[in-house]
Amino acid sequence: MDVYLIAPLPDFGSEALVADKVLNIDERYALLASAGITTVAALLDGDFNIRLCDEMIEEVDFDDPSGVVAISMNVSQAARGIEIARRFRAMGRRVIMGGPHVSLAPGEFDGEADSLIIGEFETVASEVSRDLLAGALKPRYLCGQADLGRSPVPRWDLYRNDRAISGVIQTSRGCPFECSFCDVIQYLGRVQRHKPIENVLAEAQVLYDLGYRSINLSDDNFTVHRKKSRVLLEGLAGWNGRDGRQPVQFATQASIDLSRDAELIELCNRAGLRDIFVGIETSNEEALKEVKKRQNLRRDLVAEISRIVAGGLTVTGGMMVGFDHDDLGCFERQFEFGMALPVVNLRVSVLVAPIATPLYEKMAAEGRLFRDNTNFPGGDLWTNIEPRQMTRRQLAEGAIWLVEALHEPDNAIKRFEHLSAILAPPPEHLRASDHIVTPGKGASGVLRLLRQAARDPRARRVIDAVNDLSHQRPEIARDLSSALAIFLNSFTSLGRLSQQDSRRIRLDREAPLAQPA
Repeated sequence: MDVYLIAPLPDFGSEALVADKVLNIDERYALLASAGITTVAALLDGDFNIRLCDEMIEEVDFDDPSGVVAISMNVSQAARGIEIARRFRAMGRRVIMGGPHVSLAPGEFDGEADSLIIGEFETVASEVSRDLLAGALKPRYLCGQADLGRSPVPRWDLYRNDRAISGVIQTSRGCPFECSFCDVIQYLGRVQRHKPIENVLAEAQVLYDLGYRSINLSDDNFTVHRKKSRVLLEGLAGWNGRDGRQPVQFATQASIDLSRDAELIELCNRAGLRDIFVGIETSNEEALKEVKKRQNLRRDLVAEISRIVAGGLTVTGGMMVGFDHDDLGCFERQFEFGMALPVVNLRVSVLVAPIATPLYEKMAAEGRLFRDNTNFPGGDLWTNIEPRQMTRRQLAEGAIWLVEALHEPDNAIKRFEHLSAILAPPPEHLRASDHIVTPGKGASGVLRLLRQAARDPRARRVIDAVNDLSHQRPEIARDLSSALAIFLNSFTSLGRLSQQDSRRIRLDREAPLAQPA
């Protein structure tokens, strides 16, 4: 049986495609390879001929003859996923939908597919496979929680690895924290489940053999379970750069409490885990309390992030505005806070209420929820809730100002200098000879984009400054180059925030308040 398995383009992914057209780059690429569709492909059990499509890197082939089309999506991919499903169903194809957003809000997809997978596919994969082959697909499959110890190696052999920059390994699922705006814990639970170290190393070797030299350890909170983290890091340290392998740079996501464990930070460095995403959010403690981000409370966030960086990890920081305790002065305060951090890349977002979260229910009960199914909430810095101390338009425009201010060349250079001044180097055997991370053929697309970005004199100033810092500290040149690549990738998207395009025009109208369906 032929199956066409698709990861739709996320709403924010269209920005990358627009940038590609502006920069005359013919080939699409993904910063992260799609572990979702490759994992589903590995779980299908039987005589299946599977074709994958990650729409971040290639167009959906609506002429594909497969009788079954399976679409896996999160909330940012939902609108496009429904569009794809409708086109294939109009041609008489059977369509299966699954993924986080389908699992959190199955009612949103009623009538859009022949079958919905609700929950973690591993627990029903054999049943779905049998039903597919028997022509007896059920309208819904309700899943349980998967045992990650039984997870197969994803089918990376079916994926366009030449178009991806970083490989992906899912190391755990779940998070014990209870941030009210987080939908991950609603989908995967608050009890963390871990993949055995031998499985992780097997997947790392597969990705390495395919040419990846950058791998993201997909984990909702990598360091929350310290004993498990140590076992995994010790295994990676024994594998990375050993037995003739070139160095691999790992990245993951962790919480701020990592800063209080110097031994764990050092172990991250020895393993080659040099980049972590931390949800820093805000320095406003009252705002943190309102969304139950307790792990960030009563901490000197600047000092603790600095401690992590001084231990050898670059930090990508999540920064948020639009809390009930934020007034119109929050944007300047967040700017000053961001500039005090040794963090080059700060991802600014507005507070949104994802469906099925406590915040969503609270906003609905208070009559403050907006419904706009054509847009990924927050993807264009446009929230789906009515802020307490400002309008939605003021929040969006303030967030745009904050993004642009943080990307001003002088401000970016200051943060690069701060990072360079305190970042500890990796172990000598993990120092790459080249200054640009080259994880395989996919790097060519990035290099072309960066060359084009360098034609902007403002971007050129940042590049020249980072080159100077790299010559001053060659032992961290790869880290600086990685941070520069991420910075320039977002820098090329700034035009959409300042031009009067269709998304910005939406700031001129207020959608009517509506209760959830």
